[in-house]
Amino acid sequence: MSKFLSKYSTYLRIGVSVGLFGFIAWRTDWSVVGTRFANLNIGLWLASVAVMVLAQVFSARRWQLFAQELGFTRTLSQYSAYYFIGTYFNLVLPTSVGGDVVRVWYLDGKSGRALAAFASVFLERINGLLVLIGVSCVGALVGMATGMELPWWIHTCVWGVAGCALLGGLSLPILQRWSLVPANRRAQLKALFDLVHVPKVLIGATFMSVLVQVIGVISFWLIGAALGLEVPVAYYCILGPMVSLLTLLPVSVNGIGLRELGTVVFLAPLSVDEDSAKTLAFLWFAASVSVSLLGGLVYLFGAYPKASTTNLANEGTDDNGSVDRDTDQGREREYKQAA
Repeated sequence: MSKFLSKYSTYLRIGVSVGLFGFIAWRTDWSVVGTRFANLNIGLWLASVAVMVLAQVFSARRWQLFAQELGFTRTLSQYSAYYFIGTYFNLVLPTSVGGDVVRVWYLDGKSGRALAAFASVFLERINGLLVLIGVSCVGALVGMATGMELPWWIHTCVWGVAGCALLGGLSLPILQRWSLVPANRRAQLKALFDLVHVPKVLIGATFMSVLVQVIGVISFWLIGAALGLEVPVAYYCILGPMVSLLTLLPVSVNGIGLRELGTVVFLAPLSVDEDSAKTLAFLWFAASVSVSLLGGLVYLFGAYPKASTTNLANEGTDDNGSVDRDTDQGREREYKQAA
């Protein structure tokens, strides 16, 4: 069964995406959608795209902080370029982690330290994810403080996800000492755990994540304002993270269908009609696609090596070194082999 799922997972995800999109199209009143687009404030939508671009730069800086501590020497402009390229591959590849694999490939640069490069990407993602969940909790608390009446299931979703994240964080020290985990993996987990205890890295990366998530809320709010939707800013702190987490489920391509359905469900308590919610989700996705296509331009016309399918398929199959903090790497692409 597992071999079948591994072999045909892409086709299954495409099938689910097509099915969900067909269901959404069947349930949509396209005249309402057309009216929403006709009345769209294009300036506000373009502003949302612009702040999304800024968020990518802050995300790249967050990644840089972890990678520097692991001994990788790059400029912020290089990390930003790799990050934009990663978003492009997240769009064009049928997997949600394709862009991360590309970023690992670029950062490794044939240095033999792919595992350390992966660790920097993994920690950057986890830091961003935890702050994303934290933003949803803040949104729920602000909502309660301002008298926003939300159904019980929204609070259950927010605090349930937060609880799972807390349990996951508490399990890391246990995994480091669990005898069933191979010794080399325990050593790698210890290296990762030690890294997140470096104050300057953790504080700096978390601050960047807060900026990224605040910008994300602003971007989402701008799109809603462009449509004339009267949704409180605090609720976007819940809506954005919850729908984003939903799209991470590996059941569709780029969250197609899940994004629209999630937006409809989470906006229903605010009496936003289905067609307006779907339009909001589509414009949100369109803004993300615009940023990803910018990454495609960086990939095609930037002075960076081109990642082939073979390169990416073989990522992680070689001797990828250790997760250490070797800072003596010399010039770019002339790194020392990790011990």
